[in-house]
Amino acid sequence: MSTRRRLWRAELLLSVVALGALGGVLLGGELVQANESLRAWADGRFAAALGWCAFTCLLYFLAVFVANGLLLFFAAAESAMRKRQRSSEDFEALEASRFTIPVSIMSPIYNEELDAVASIRTLLEQDYPEFELIVVDDGSTDGTFERLDEAFALEEVEIFFRRIFHTEPLVGVFRSHAEPRLTVVRKRNGGKADALNCALNFARYQYVLCVDGDTMYRREALLLGMRLAMRDPARIVGVTSMVALSFHPEGMHAQPSGRRSLDRSPFSVFQHLDYLRAFLGSRLGWSHLRFMLCSVGAFSIWRRDILEELGGFSRAFSCEDIELTFRVHERFLREGRAYEVLCMPETVGATEAPSSVRSLVRQRARWQRAIMETLVAYRRMFGNPRYGRVGMLGLPFYVLSELLAPLFELLSLLTLVLAVWTGAVSWELFAVVLGLLAFSNATLTSAAVLFDDWTARDYRSESVLRMMIAGPFDLFLYRPLIMIARLYGVWGFLRGRRDWDKFARNPRSETSPARIRFSATAGLGDRGQSEQAHGNRRKAAFCRAAER
Repeated sequence: MSTRRRLWRAELLLSVVALGALGGVLLGGELVQANESLRAWADGRFAAALGWCAFTCLLYFLAVFVANGLLLFFAAAESAMRKRQRSSEDFEALEASRFTIPVSIMSPIYNEELDAVASIRTLLEQDYPEFELIVVDDGSTDGTFERLDEAFALEEVEIFFRRIFHTEPLVGVFRSHAEPRLTVVRKRNGGKADALNCALNFARYQYVLCVDGDTMYRREALLLGMRLAMRDPARIVGVTSMVALSFHPEGMHAQPSGRRSLDRSPFSVFQHLDYLRAFLGSRLGWSHLRFMLCSVGAFSIWRRDILEELGGFSRAFSCEDIELTFRVHERFLREGRAYEVLCMPETVGATEAPSSVRSLVRQRARWQRAIMETLVAYRRMFGNPRYGRVGMLGLPFYVLSELLAPLFELLSLLTLVLAVWTGAVSWELFAVVLGLLAFSNATLTSAAVLFDDWTARDYRSESVLRMMIAGPFDLFLYRPLIMIARLYGVWGFLRGRRDWDKFARNPRSETSPARIRFSATAGLGDRGQSEQAHGNRRKAAFCRAAER
């Protein structure tokens, strides 16, 4: 019985196998055809998805180009207006008048032994009737304080100051025998925002100028900025401007106006172009439309009472300058108070540029983190009519050009890689699109270069030509680095990084800071032995600036 059952099962199994084989023979062609149809459908959908991704990226880049082009138009209008105002200003009267508002200059420094002395000298040489300079050494671990002590003969003193803001503990307060306007405060490290709050505790005057310790300032920088604030002190609460870039700013700044040369390195030239586009193409346009989004830390004039009302500079962000500007907008617009934050077209100084790719990526990643932190913190202003042009124009522009930029840059790169991998790319069409993108980018760059040359006439013709030539190559040689920096910044933001991540200063040959002298933007020379001769040179320089 068991043997019959086993035979029956074997026959049944053979029958099923035979039927399966017969079905495979009969239906094999249909299955192959169905598989090929499915693959063709999938390939078509994938190609369509790639096409839509490419089209979306192209629309995004077109929107950014149009927005930047419109801003450049408004920036030109703003610059022309400021130029007309400057031609009617009596700078000599402003400098001599006892009614010119005094200013407290605040310079936070950290490990700036190479630049601090030279930068402070440029600030002490400002052509301004009354000011004080407060330098805060934020716990430097190099020879910064020793350099300052050697250069300015510092002596520890006990002075009264207001404890408005809580800061890291002080180590000592010092005054200079050689320069009574200079006060040096040593404190434990707390970051740039904490150092600025410490300087605010010592500031005596109604307006404060926030500067950087690695920047060399022109003699009339403070006067040019305060002339705008003094037009309407009750309404104008902040003024900012632009700075030039150089690997060695003290050398560049020593060159007379009209004969300045850019660094020979193309890497420095590309960074300088980036600054020109950011300041002349964006900030001047923002100023004209009354939604200045970032008063740069290298040169920011603020009314001191406004800073005290807002609680000083925040330590909760990677950068303090953009967040403070947004906080000013938010408070004044929410309360319906009249105010303005302005940007002027003049270059007020030269700051140090990163000389390596790694340093550049670290710097720009920090900027990207700060932008994202600020946009997230003030997201309630986005598209909110209560916040006027800042909410309806300013924030949408920042979201479009800064927040979404890393996403679309990464998407465009991935789309290209997948298109090449699947063979779906049309190289002729790709070349045309790439050429159009390079042309549009070069157009904005060249416009900014010509705009700057028309405004200031600072650089030699050879340097202007080099900037124009570098423009078309910016998209291929420099923008990929900025894309990497932005993505790195996004990753840092998602991880919650808040550190400064300061890049190492560029190496220099040992130069005595006492021998360094700096000329002004209109060609002012060193201080003469005679006050009369100095006054004549200054008057002639401002006349030439007004004529331009």
